[in-house]
Formats: sequence, C-alpha cells, structure tokens
Amino acid sequence: MITIQGLTKSFGSKMITRGLDLSVEPHEFLAIIGRSGEGKSVLLKQLIGLIKPDAGSVKLNGEDITKLRGKKRQAIFRTCGYVFQFAALLDSLNVLENIGLPLIEDGKNPEDIKPLVVEKLQSVGLAPDVLLKYPDELSGGMKKRVGLARTLMLSPQVLFYDEPTTGLDPITVRLIHELIKKTHDEQKATTIVVSHDVEIFKFATHVAMLHEGKIIYKGLAKDIWDCTNPYVHQFIRGLPEGPITQIGFV
Repeated sequence: MITIQGLTKSFGSKMITRGLDLSVEPHEFLAIIGRSGEGKSVLLKQLIGLIKPDAGSVKLNGEDITKLRGKKRQAIFRTCGYVFQFAALLDSLNVLENIGLPLIEDGKNPEDIKPLVVEKLQSVGLAPDVLLKYPDELSGGMKKRVGLARTLMLSPQVLFYDEPTTGLDPITVRLIHELIKKTHDEQKATTIVVSHDVEIFKFATHVAMLHEGKIIYKGLAKDIWDCTNPYVHQFIRGLPEGPITQIGFV
C-alpha cells in the first residue's frame, strides 16, 4: 500500500505540491491526470525518491521513504520500477545491456543474463533479434517497450510510469496502454501512471486528478465520465480553460 500525507514541494517561489494526500491500495491501477504544468511528473519523482519533498511523508508498505537511508532505502526501491517519459535508454549500450543494466550493475555478465533478458523482451512484445541494436536504431514505441522490459528485470511490486505515451501515434498509444494493462495483470503489481491521455481510463481501475498542488478527486475509472467535479468534467472533455461557470457549473 502507498500512503502519501501532507506532501509539499516547491522550487523557489513556485509551489508544486501543497500538502497533498493520496492512498493507493495494493494491486490498484491508478491513473493520475491533470493539465500540463500541474507537476504530475514532479509528484511521481517524489514518490520514487528522485526528488526529496520539503515536507510530508510517502509510505511504501509502511516504510516512510523520505526518512530511509543507505541499504534500507536501496532495498525498498528495488521493489519498485520506474518507466521514464522518454525511456531513458543509454545510447552507448545495446538493447541487451540496457535491459540487463539492473543486474549488470550487481556484477552479472551480460551473456549470463541473456536468457532472462530475452524473456523480459518477449513479455513486452519484442523479438530477440533486437538484442544487439542500439537506441538510435529503435522506433519510439520500441524504446518504450525496452524501457519497460528493463524495469521488469527485478520483478517490482510497484510500477510507476511517467507519461508513457508522449510523442507516440494513436495506434502505438493503444498498444502501449494494452501492454501496461497486461503487465499490471501478469505481475499483480500496484501500478501508477501519470498521463494526459484520457484513453488510459479504459485500462486503469482508478483515476485521481491533480490540480493546484493537491489531489482534488479520486474515484473508479468506470465512473469518471459521470463525475460532477467541475475541474474533472472540464479536463476529460477537452473544454477550454477558463472560469468553471463557463461550462455550466457555479
């Protein structure tokens, strides 16, 4: 279970999260939505420990990661996987080395872990013939898949995705969403996806909306189109920004 309480973060005079609270149940598939610039990616990076909050707590299975140090911190983060917005593949490494990186860093030889890499590669719908290719030889969708395969190498209990469909065509967007759902079901992992794409509602179990530094709504994905929260209503229907009264809310 993930429990976030009073999460606060600012950069200079710009406040990003403002005492944010959120709970995510085990095996939940949560989509976090919100307008561009709301700080969705910054929120995600606070949850995974890449950015330290100014105040508040982030508890993973009862452990407050904001207070952990050393080996204990490393151990809990090995139970998590993070898929970066642009895959974050290393240009100097081939696909085999990029996917195997978590184990190579532990001293494993790339050839020794090749069977496991092939298994993870196939789980994301890619054939072994890409093993020796480099990132600049891959399409955008293939890079996303390789990034996910790398994340799966340690069989994480929690999966975080930062805008996984950015820059992809509509067909590839659907394929990536289906892959995220398939991975969620097969791994039985808790899944959190930051997205601006409303198609994610077809795959997530829950949706939460970030607005002005706080989660202003959380509910079942299947109920999202009937939500009466004015900000959610405006966002998911692609209505122009402006006073809420312009779209029939007081």
